[in-house]
Amino acid sequence: MLLEKLKEDVHFTNHERDVVHYILNHQEQVPSMSAGELARAAYTSKATVVRLCQKLGLAGYQEFKLKLVEEINQKNRIDRMLANEPVNGQSTYTDIINTLPVLYDKAITNTRLSFDKNVMIRINNYLQGAECIDIYGTGISYHLAKEAAFKFATLGIECSAYESINGHYLAARKNKKTVAFLLSFTGANRTVVRIARYLREATGNYVVGIAGPHGDTLKKWCHETVEIPNRDSLLSLDVISSFAAANYVFDVFFALCLSRRYEEHTASSIEMLDHMHLLLNRPYWMYDEETVEGGGLREEKERAAAREDRKYRDEEYREVEDGQR
Repeated sequence: MLLEKLKEDVHFTNHERDVVHYILNHQEQVPSMSAGELARAAYTSKATVVRLCQKLGLAGYQEFKLKLVEEINQKNRIDRMLANEPVNGQSTYTDIINTLPVLYDKAITNTRLSFDKNVMIRINNYLQGAECIDIYGTGISYHLAKEAAFKFATLGIECSAYESINGHYLAARKNKKTVAFLLSFTGANRTVVRIARYLREATGNYVVGIAGPHGDTLKKWCHETVEIPNRDSLLSLDVISSFAAANYVFDVFFALCLSRRYEEHTASSIEMLDHMHLLLNRPYWMYDEETVEGGGLREEKERAAAREDRKYRDEEYREVEDGQR
């Protein structure tokens, strides 16, 4: 970068440094100046200006001005983008914990407002009759795909997350009614687009894209598409908003599936409680008698209470001893 080279101030003569300092302090004015005008403003010679340009690896002053204008325009564009960033170098802990909920709310609200109700209903209708759900993503979107798959699986729905195509798996399950979700925060992920094309052309999957605003190519290979906002942020904050938005979309479909399976899911949840002591690292005696099978529960509770009482008395005794020493 030209400006970075000027700031490094390496191997410049004193006169060249005078030119450099003027350029850095008058970046907006220099592109409209001739080499002679710049030399006079920096109290040096035109030859010094030309030598400086050549030291920077440029043919001459005209090429220097073109490069400088290009970098200034790029810097101004970045500055404008950074000016809208909710987190900056001066952000405090309080600023951040107050800012993030606003980002979440904005991402979810913008996604909700962009929903096409007819599209959502069509996806839901197909989803309710699906035998299994496959969710595809890459990078961080793959981790979101795994989270979503776990949620659907809690309803007894066969659901898995994938980063790539498994042709043998798809061919072996071609007769299963499958919904395939494809996740891309930008909408332009090439791997996801290739996966969508394969699924559309080689399988009978119902293909649904959950994608950012640059998903025109992806849309061609999807039966339906749900758009999520993407901020095109320089500071990776688009990951926060896109992740929240995509997660919200999956939660909507999860809640719709839960509503349809409410009675069945309630029954399975109650059954799960009968075996909760096998899942959690809690003492057997802490569960109610109705939820624990087998005898000896009262005796176990009494023994546990006695152990706690002895522990308390031992601690008191040690405290007394320590006080007497």
